[in-house]
Amino acid sequence: MKKYISCVLLTAMLVMSSACGSADTKQTQDAGISMPDLQEAMLAADTTLPDMTKTSSEDEQAELNFTSLTDISYDKIDAYFYAYATEGTAEEIAVIRLKDKNDAAAMMESLHEHITQRQGTFQEYAPEQAVLTEKAVVTRQGLYVALIISSKNGLVQKAFEKSFE
Repeated sequence: MKKYISCVLLTAMLVMSSACGSADTKQTQDAGISMPDLQEAMLAADTTLPDMTKTSSEDEQAELNFTSLTDISYDKIDAYFYAYATEGTAEEIAVIRLKDKNDAAAMMESLHEHITQRQGTFQEYAPEQAVLTEKAVVTRQGLYVALIISSKNGLVQKAFEKSFE
């Protein structure tokens, strides 16, 4: 009987440790997605976007630029890109690759706060733009959290999701 129980426990430990390994592998695979390619695919998905100003974790002022999007500590960020309408309209597309997927909920909450702030700004200064912020999308795939404010949110979101297939 003791041998049987030992065998069952050993099998359970092996199954659990292999499940952990596959999660780590998935996280490593997610980290291999090209941010410039992802940015290009998402921006190309909405052909109605105005001229966009682009910043990323590759820029000299990356950490400072990141603070205009969220107040999450930059130490938690592996990479990001952020594109926003040059002329000051509501369109924004951003993707943040986190170092730890456990920070995703806090990042998503922070992006929702960003949207709320933008809504307040546009309600006061450009109410016609506020409609876009009301339909904003915050979504996640593994280590990646995306913010999409666009007239074609669905198409941009599909481009984001397709990048992980």
